[in-house]
Amino acid sequence: MISLNEQQEVFTFINHEMHSKSALLMQAIRHSDITVAELCLTDIQNQGIGVDRLYYLAEGHISVEYDDKELFLYAQGDIIAHTSIEDYEETGLYYSAKSEIKIESISFDDLFDLLGNNSHLISLWFSISSLSQLQLNQMIGVLTKKQERANPGFMRYKPGMTIIEEGDDAEYVYSISEGVAAACHKGVEVGEIQKDEIFGAIAVLTDQKRTASVIAKTSCTVLMVHKDEFSKMVHSHPKLFLNILSSLADKIVSLNNKVSDNQNSR
Repeated sequence: MISLNEQQEVFTFINHEMHSKSALLMQAIRHSDITVAELCLTDIQNQGIGVDRLYYLAEGHISVEYDDKELFLYAQGDIIAHTSIEDYEETGLYYSAKSEIKIESISFDDLFDLLGNNSHLISLWFSISSLSQLQLNQMIGVLTKKQERANPGFMRYKPGMTIIEEGDDAEYVYSISEGVAAACHKGVEVGEIQKDEIFGAIAVLTDQKRTASVIAKTSCTVLMVHKDEFSKMVHSHPKLFLNILSSLADKIVSLNNKVSDNQNSR
């Protein structure tokens, strides 16, 4: 995606993450038995962009405009996800293709069947959906007063800094885009969180206090999704919610066992 507004740091981060993660996801899709439909500009004009499908821009550019002004371009290699399509329409943003385009389209049902309980693919899709929402937030930010702009959606942490504090209220779901962090219970490390892993979701879903702290072990860039936005994702795609729970189950059991072992050794 090519940004046409001043929030360059945010868009540099989004562009890099979206392209790398989208390429990995599409590689997995192409190596599966999922049916991938190839669409051209005429197909899009006749059919529109459905909310039940995922779209990958294989060739060309699609302009996203507001009030007859071009805000940014979807470029080759970009994924157009459900969250962005739905919300752009609600906010008056619209699409315009100025040249011939080639789009690969996949049904969400097929996509979520592929995700299954594959934690790596689930994390890829979670990040893509979250980054898509972050794009929208930044676009809205351009159109609002500076003090009303949305949180940029990601934070950077130096080694030793606290990402989540044990006992705090759960406001965000997180995913590490760069770096490694440690999960700690009562000051003792009980697990490690690697690049692209989702964490913090269970406390958000159950509306409970944080049961562990998360500390950056290296320099970390962390994608943050507010609980309200996460709730929208869950309601839009309940099958994704089940996939996320399944992928987190083994991790939670492992952490709980380590916490129990730590308590018993005292």
